[in-house]
Amino acid sequence: MATISKLNTIATTAINKVDTISLTSIDKINTIETPASFTVDYSIEGNGSNQYISLGNRQNTGLNPTEAQINADGYTFAAWVYIDDLTTSFQIFSLGVSGTNNYYGIQMLVNTNAAFVFHFFGLNGSTAGAGTNNRLTKGAVNGTIPTGVWKHLAWVIPTNSYDVVNNWKIYIDGAEYTGSTFNSGNSNVNLAYSGNSNIGVWTRSGSTLQNIFDGEINNAAIFNKALNSSNMAAIYNSGTPLDLSTNSGNYTESASLEAWWRFNEGTGTSYTDSTGNGYTGSGVNNPTWSTNTP
Repeated sequence: MATISKLNTIATTAINKVDTISLTSIDKINTIETPASFTVDYSIEGNGSNQYISLGNRQNTGLNPTEAQINADGYTFAAWVYIDDLTTSFQIFSLGVSGTNNYYGIQMLVNTNAAFVFHFFGLNGSTAGAGTNNRLTKGAVNGTIPTGVWKHLAWVIPTNSYDVVNNWKIYIDGAEYTGSTFNSGNSNVNLAYSGNSNIGVWTRSGSTLQNIFDGEINNAAIFNKALNSSNMAAIYNSGTPLDLSTNSGNYTESASLEAWWRFNEGTGTSYTDSTGNGYTGSGVNNPTWSTNTP
């Protein structure tokens, strides 16, 4: 059955009313059905102390991609975040980095200086460690990300750019960040993974927890492709989360979704991966549900 995706070239996702009537109250326009609405009712909230989301051990999956996989089509990491406090760094993704004091895996975070930072961690040759030689890092400078407001944050690693940090792209609220950055580490680091993947924490050896998120996360997504600027602007959608399962307007990469946690259940401690790829997460120490949403 035919449905409407645009009115006079404007996507229905960007329309609130038609002639003062709320779009949610309209079933049809000239007998043509409007598309089903995409609701964002809840976010998941961490306390900055001991609450986070465990994704389990995801080695040998698309959540722990190899250098070859990243170089082949690129990768994109994105999430809506609302930071309450930066007493500690606000961890977003921590993919295959847990359970050891050595550096492993992929990290996306906002540090205590409000800098937006991305790391590839691994081996210096074949040697594990916890220093500059075991990481590859790029970040937007201090003070880039404010607290107390919703921001859509994303990193895009273009094709053939795993170890070319100058090619990595930062997106903030759908627009490519062109401000000052800092690069550090070892371009020859070999990406390697150890232990579980998580959202909202960096776990070290034993029970040590670091960078626990203090605030809310909403609609976190990973794409097994480097998204272009048109797609990133469409996902930001003027500040309203988009249904990533369906192509709409300039958003054309639903087929590239590797993982997507909407955090819209509103109850319980299980967080569905809406791609169907099976990366469902579990709450540790009962993260709470919040009606503070983008």
